Amino acid sequence: MGAKKDILTIIGGNIRKKRTIFGLSQSQLAFEADVTREFINKLESGKYNVSVKTLERIAIILEVDLKELLTPKISH
Repeated sequence: MGAKKDILTIIGGNIRKKRTIFGLSQSQLAFEADVTREFINKLESGKYNVSVKTLERIAIILEVDLKELLTPKISH
């Protein structure tokens, strides 16, 4: 795949960035999204695949369009 970032790494990095901007812990985001803290940790690390439905819940919590979580460079 070369220098291109894996989509799971992009999604995870974007979630981490938005979560920290919101001042949420992984535990708080996990609670709101109805997943475990471990899931959020692995997701942010690019190690877990995520369903569209779960990704949509996370996007709503982080007040971001779903497509922004899929984009290599997320805006603030």
